[in-house]
Amino acid sequence: MALIDKFLKKTIIEEESDIPLNILICFSKQETGTALCKIANHFMNSKIKNEQIASLHLIEKEEYNKIENIEEYKTTLFDGIINECKKSTAMVRTFLKPSEDFVSEILKTSEDLNCNLVLIGIGKTVFTPQLWGSYQKFKSYQGTPEKMESTLDTLSHKGVSSLIERNDKTTGIFIDHNLETIDQIFIPILDKNDIHIFDYIKRLADKTIAKITLWDAIGVVESVPELKKAFQVMQKNSDERVVMWDNCKKIEYDFIKGLDLVVIGFEGWSKLISSAITWSHSLPSTLIIRKKIY
Repeated sequence: MALIDKFLKKTIIEEESDIPLNILICFSKQETGTALCKIANHFMNSKIKNEQIASLHLIEKEEYNKIENIEEYKTTLFDGIINECKKSTAMVRTFLKPSEDFVSEILKTSEDLNCNLVLIGIGKTVFTPQLWGSYQKFKSYQGTPEKMESTLDTLSHKGVSSLIERNDKTTGIFIDHNLETIDQIFIPILDKNDIHIFDYIKRLADKTIAKITLWDAIGVVESVPELKKAFQVMQKNSDERVVMWDNCKKIEYDFIKGLDLVVIGFEGWSKLISSAITWSHSLPSTLIIRKKIY
């Protein structure tokens, strides 16, 4: 309960969801950058001033040096991304940076821009449940590795782990499965460490007209009066678009197939992919959020 009390103090009591977001989105592929901007827009609150989105395209120096016309490359790359980002009221900035160490570049850019949320799009073949589960088991025996592969498309589990541990702000790892619309959102809570996800449920409920289904697999909402009240307020303000999954019902593959986006905490993700739940390997586009609560 101490962890939950700390969360309540830092979020619901202090209304952290009303703090302006300064989001850094990082990507290698244009399609992923556009999808990340779409998600960032859904987190923005038009009632909050001074919210910002910075779009960072990272490219290896060798590839950068092959580009004949940098300005033309940037125009082609960022055109659709800027149009997507401008659907919100946030200020939008774009950056193109050549680097040999993407993780360090992300952290430096985040610090320079004073970002409080970093969203990283990575290859879907990099962060599969099977491979991540195998890596977590390996890491538990080997300790945290010092070296890492650093590009986003080749970013290994070592790189992802290093980025999450080194980033003092909230980190979102996005696995893109061709996200086009955000009409059906599924938010599982499988670990008490992930109740910070409430901040994002509130933002999604305030901004989007999507249906949001919360799966409280551990019963934390019902057992904590403050969380239960906060959820009931979200339900009321969203005209019942925010719903709680009935734990008496089995979650079927057909339900998962109809989703557009899964938003889940890092600890819950680790539990989900280590479980025997068959549909955990058939998730749509997924945003895994890790927040450090001190």
